[in-house]
Amino acid sequence: MLACSKCGQRIPDSERYCPYCRHMKNVPLPIDSYELGFIENFIHCAVRKYADFEGRASRGEYWRFILMYLLIVSIILFVCAFLSSFTTVSGITGVGLGLVALAVLSIGFVIPGIAVAVRRLHDIGWAGWFVLVGLIPFVGVPIMLILMALPGKSAANRFGAPTGTTIITKQMAHKYGFFDTTPSNVLTMSLIISLIVLWILVDHMLVT
Repeated sequence: MLACSKCGQRIPDSERYCPYCRHMKNVPLPIDSYELGFIENFIHCAVRKYADFEGRASRGEYWRFILMYLLIVSIILFVCAFLSSFTTVSGITGVGLGLVALAVLSIGFVIPGIAVAVRRLHDIGWAGWFVLVGLIPFVGVPIMLILMALPGKSAANRFGAPTGTTIITKQMAHKYGFFDTTPSNVLTMSLIISLIVLWILVDHMLVT
């Protein structure tokens, strides 16, 4: 067994993360220091920091989590629309299955979604309770989108040190066991375009 580089506890060889502090095995820096790829970032927010309202989250951490969540939603809607349009499954049944799946997904991700939003507010130096601004009718969501898009403080603030400061190369990903490397702008734009195409296809299949 290896000792965790963060907390010093022994990690079983079969484990990828330290069972005590959830730090990734063999990685020399705390996981928050890395600019994680889409898959690794989603696991980081949805599993390792499921209900963690402490610390900070970079813009990349927040928006990659949101993009992956929207991708999952889009895939669910596409599958349900496809079943309704091209199989013997009725439209009502397909829509019903989609609504049930989305309800379960939304309930499961409401806590990590709020948690990463709170950490994102911490990153720009704002208290986490400002997340309640999103509940204000009509203007709440646009205000939150603006806040989530603001750059974080480059230095440490009262909520901790900045996150996502270390780029993950292919060599690092292979050496330390990351699922993917730091995503490029091309990959990010491709994902956004894929989301738009999926939504267009879903809308077309449901209308026809």
